[in-house]
Amino acid sequence: MLSEPPTPAESADSATGAARPRAESGPAPSPRRRRRLAVVVDVVVGAVVVAAATALMLSQRSGQAAGTPAAGPSGTWIVGLAEIPRTTDREERDQQVAEFQQRVPGASLVDSDTWASLPPDAWVVRAPGEFADGFEALAYCDRLGSEECSARYLSHDEDDQGYVCEAAPAPDPEACRHPGDRTESAPR
Repeated sequence: MLSEPPTPAESADSATGAARPRAESGPAPSPRRRRRLAVVVDVVVGAVVVAAATALMLSQRSGQAAGTPAAGPSGTWIVGLAEIPRTTDREERDQQVAEFQQRVPGASLVDSDTWASLPPDAWVVRAPGEFADGFEALAYCDRLGSEECSARYLSHDEDDQGYVCEAAPAPDPEACRHPGDRTESAPR
């Protein structure tokens, strides 16, 4: 007598050759259910990718107030309008920056921890622009009418922390010129 070949749900008993049912793990999902599952997985993966990208962008911008440009290139002078301790609440910090921006359009926030020449653990509120030397930056301070601002050399070298040019009592030529300055201007 001829036996029929085993169906996919059955397998042959190797000793007797008789068909026996396979252990079933449940019905296979329908094609429609597999498509829905694929869509759900795609949505979850997409959400994770968007969340990770957003977190990365926010972490890169955390050193800047919203809408402010980066500090500028290394090896230039900037005008520092104020220093805000890093322990300052973010909302309070952003409010202080907004007040400076009303008086000095284009003022922005620099994370001092990204520049070795700036004081650590602070935010530096800076005026717009880069300057050839400390004297040029102090001249900009003069035009602002601010006696509180100072010129700071911007670099990644800790040895440059001493290049802080201040108007009062009188600008120090040693602190107002860096060997890498683009020009050798005279005190103004």
